[in-house]
Amino acid sequence: MTDTYRTLILPAAVTPLAREIAATLSPAGAGMWTTGLATTAEGPATHWISAGLIAPEFALMVPEQVWEQDEDGAWTQTGSTPGNPEAVHAACTAAGMEVTLAQVDAVFAVSDVTEQEPFTALGRLGLVLVQEPIDGD
Repeated sequence: MTDTYRTLILPAAVTPLAREIAATLSPAGAGMWTTGLATTAEGPATHWISAGLIAPEFALMVPEQVWEQDEDGAWTQTGSTPGNPEAVHAACTAAGMEVTLAQVDAVFAVSDVTEQEPFTALGRLGLVLVQEPIDGD
């Protein structure tokens, strides 16, 4: 099986836990969700995004939503998969991470995970990249 492309957007409140879960499950999970998002470029970040290829075993674990845009530009969710929070919880606890199934469920409940390109997903959610000043500005 080949890696699968995903755009994963999370509210800021659950991002630290999601980062810890991802890093616990795989070295490739370290460093996810480092780009802040908000309704304006000035922020502060209300959401965080990570996008790219993920291994098939992880793609099967996370929830995913399918969205379609109509001729008027309105988005409609046309499908979803729940992911496997039990498997995520079991893998995390087996690796020594202290996390409850309820915490994993809470992250999954607010996750926006799609095969959409990042800027398509951002547009659908009304979010933009937070522009942080470069040192010296």
